[in-house]
Amino acid sequence: MHIYQKPFWPEFILTSVYCNFEELHAHLNGSLSPGTLLKLNALHNLNGNDGDADRSERQLQPMELGDQNSLEACFKMFSIAHELTSAPEYVRIATEHVIREFHDDNVIYLELRSTPRAIQGGMSKKEYIEAIIDAIRASEVSYPKIMVKFLISVDRKRGYKDARENIQLGIELRKKYAKYVVGIDLSGDPTKESAFIELLHICREAGLKIAAHCAEVPNPVEVKDILNFKPDRLGHCTCIHPNLGGSKELLEMLLASNIPVELCPTSNVKCGTVPNYESHHFQYLYKAGHPISLSTDDKGVFATSLSKEYEYIAEHFSIGLSDLRKIARSAINYTFASDVEKEKLAALFDSTEYF
Repeated sequence: MHIYQKPFWPEFILTSVYCNFEELHAHLNGSLSPGTLLKLNALHNLNGNDGDADRSERQLQPMELGDQNSLEACFKMFSIAHELTSAPEYVRIATEHVIREFHDDNVIYLELRSTPRAIQGGMSKKEYIEAIIDAIRASEVSYPKIMVKFLISVDRKRGYKDARENIQLGIELRKKYAKYVVGIDLSGDPTKESAFIELLHICREAGLKIAAHCAEVPNPVEVKDILNFKPDRLGHCTCIHPNLGGSKELLEMLLASNIPVELCPTSNVKCGTVPNYESHHFQYLYKAGHPISLSTDDKGVFATSLSKEYEYIAEHFSIGLSDLRKIARSAINYTFASDVEKEKLAALFDSTEYF
């Protein structure tokens, strides 16, 4: 493999041509770029739906630091994206665009996640998921380098009944689309105190992998419940370290668990769950040797990309290119791909010549 010889720090700026990446934490609707949202809105107008091109130009823009710096603003952006993915046609287009954009950023493995949605007169939850799977299948022809999987999300805010429906749907579609539907994502408004642990046990028994959003806000009781359940991966884990609203006890529990953590630096900064990049808990987990992966969370909402997340980590924590590649390669081990697929990803990663 070609080794880039130019000194990395501080002259060298990382771009996607210097590394392959694995994206393990990407919400579909939050990953829609402004260009994709504008196209969907234009299609709504063309089809006589309730689109609003002017609103899209003004409002469908990424969150900026100091402008919409809150979780509330993030969920508002999600609601707009939901309005524009209200039928299978729009869902397929949105998914195809997201996959293409990750592919263009040199992502070789992508796990998308989304909450099944039913629109009266428009689509059922099953049709929503199958539209996503159709787009993933199409991407195998258009973009054969990127491997795409899907996680069905369970939204805390929607309550137990909806969570149970989504998990049952996940179990059903896992049997039908085992290549694509690989797991369940516990997500949604982190201020809603319900981890649905009993339902997660059902997922595990059915062979579904489990990724759980954890400690996005201070909530030690739920954090302990999730850590004791031991999901396959954890999302964020922002408020676990004592310096970020957690405690020594929670940090020790996390480190002892050895559960890989999906870190989303820009998301955390722009939502205000960490004050700045320099304060991000990446530094604590990285120094402790805990399993981590870097992710975007919502690349459209937060105007980021996976290569940018690596750049930010390099810039703020003086991490060199070889160590960044180690972080990227280790993420292959934490994917929900099969063992055979992981071997293929590792071979692709190791054989790539970086320029």
